[in-house]
Amino acid sequence: MNFSKIIIFILLLLALVILDVFFVPTFIHPFGNDIFSDTILSAIRIPKALTAICAGAALAASGLMLQQLFKNPLAGPYVLGVSSGASLAVGIVIIGGTSIPFLKSLYMQSVSVALAGFMGAFLVLLIALAVSYKFGYSYILLLFGVIIGQIMGAFQTLIDYLAKPTDLKMFSIWNMGSFNNTIGWSLNVMVLFTIAGVIWSYVLMKPLSIMILGQDVAYTLGVKTKSVSLQILMCTGLLAGVITAFCGPIAFIGMAVPNVARMLYKTANFRSLLIFNIAIGGCMALLCDIIGNWTVFEFHLPINVTTALIGGPIVLFILLKRKV
Repeated sequence: MNFSKIIIFILLLLALVILDVFFVPTFIHPFGNDIFSDTILSAIRIPKALTAICAGAALAASGLMLQQLFKNPLAGPYVLGVSSGASLAVGIVIIGGTSIPFLKSLYMQSVSVALAGFMGAFLVLLIALAVSYKFGYSYILLLFGVIIGQIMGAFQTLIDYLAKPTDLKMFSIWNMGSFNNTIGWSLNVMVLFTIAGVIWSYVLMKPLSIMILGQDVAYTLGVKTKSVSLQILMCTGLLAGVITAFCGPIAFIGMAVPNVARMLYKTANFRSLLIFNIAIGGCMALLCDIIGNWTVFEFHLPINVTTALIGGPIVLFILLKRKV
């Protein structure tokens, strides 16, 4: 029964890919001979759909790992401050980059933005690892993420205050999130890192399922809990950092999807739960992209608007239901 649910959501994922690539915002014939339509498909829509799938899969996988590690259904891939670190670094590059000559070209600016996002996320991850080494993987680490996010948010506000209007507009657009900025080398890099992170998370599912039974049981069964917890943080930082670097800070997917997956898929097999989770994450990201590009709105909705409209009520429902 559970296996059939995975098949259903994989088929739904394929259907959403077809809808996103060929039908939204306007229909493009998949077998037409129009060069203009072929260019739109190969250069815009197909990379955008792949980006959405990678973002949904990566954020959903990292959210599942963190929620199981902290035993907190409201934990997400950005609770460690990864998103804040990436946003601050990107803000420095976008707002301060116009004064650096080699960053003025469009290509170098896109490279520098992605690199800054990844390095900012990785720096915060290193600090989080240092905190976890001293205090363990308790609520203190979650509190650290909130505090570091506020501190970096303050620096980001200062940079916004000193920015030129054009630079501030560009940074605000990046903060809204987008699946349209990954083509060529950036798409290849993002897909490669996402696949590596998902495989890593799949390997971690077995020891993580044992850790849920308690520290003593895990030790008895030979699970090195500190090593596994450290790897989970690093894997989460990799997945969330890469997606943030290329797509901007995407909200709610990593927090909402794992809860939906657990409600629909009752199983003690964490590896099959991960696959189901990834399928739902890809579906949610594609659905948000389809809604954002739907012509009924007569304008493009940023990804963070649609993810908040869909994921926000889900998180609120979980909060009220569990009374946490």
